[in-house]
Amino acid sequence: MNTDAIGGYLGLELPQYGQEWYPQALRFQSARAAFLALLRTHAPAAVWVPWYLCDSMLQPLRSAGSIVKRYALRHDLGCPDIALADGEWLLYVNYFGVCDRHVDDVLARFPHEQVIIDNAHAFFSAARDNLATIYSPRKFVGVPDGGYLTTRASVELPEVTDDGSVARSSHLLKRLAGGAESGYADYAAAECSLEWQEPRRMSPLTQRLLAAIDYPQVRARRASNFSFLHECLGRHNSLTLAAAPDCAPLCYPFLGAPQGLREAWRSQRIYSATYWPDLEQSQDMPEFERSLPRNTLFIPCDQRLSPEQLAPLARQVLEYRDRQ
Repeated sequence: MNTDAIGGYLGLELPQYGQEWYPQALRFQSARAAFLALLRTHAPAAVWVPWYLCDSMLQPLRSAGSIVKRYALRHDLGCPDIALADGEWLLYVNYFGVCDRHVDDVLARFPHEQVIIDNAHAFFSAARDNLATIYSPRKFVGVPDGGYLTTRASVELPEVTDDGSVARSSHLLKRLAGGAESGYADYAAAECSLEWQEPRRMSPLTQRLLAAIDYPQVRARRASNFSFLHECLGRHNSLTLAAAPDCAPLCYPFLGAPQGLREAWRSQRIYSATYWPDLEQSQDMPEFERSLPRNTLFIPCDQRLSPEQLAPLARQVLEYRDRQ
């Protein structure tokens, strides 16, 4: 029986495409909360993590009191050789959703039961038979929060359900009502509200929103846009990309970003994210990782765009590059 009330005012009308993309995964309010729950449940002896890593994935390690060991990436974003001891875990990030081949390489070289794959940038990359895989759906679709954890280990969901999704949703509505700029402050506040939180279950609102997504369309459009950009820019890209034909990445990372283009785009209301600018401040950061935020242009290729919209962006990349 439907447990909702009958009659009264109408709610937001949402399509029902069937179910979430990962219906069997454990649902948390964020990817970092899922990671923290895993750490607290199984308490590894230490966790190897890359230097090139968002601070949001370091927060759970600090909260859990985990011993952290760092490793430098190869220049193709692959994982180097690591002396992984018994009881230690290795975290590898599927950067920008274009590193599935490196995931295969990691799982070929290290014990599966000690490997965690961070697929926050690779929502459509299927989980393998490893210790755990973490997803962050809000990086790919318009939801206020949420994180998925697939794992071969036993992890109990928290008793408390997140109740902050309504407050984190204003930027989604403001973007529809008044454009990207009108909701940016709310977006930043929503992101901050997820920091240093105790793990909670995913909210009913986020679950319902995630069930309203046409995932095959999202995946196909991202794959098509990425393929178009790679055809235009691949031979000029200092980063070797060997993404699968059906790869549906977070963005198109172009290493060797022409100076001034990111700022010029901002004046045209074209927004290119930077992953992650604060890393340059770390004294111990390897030089390659330190240079990535500054020297890489992360070109949008999401489902809202088409090759026709992306063609001028690719032309500008080459024009700015030729001037320098």
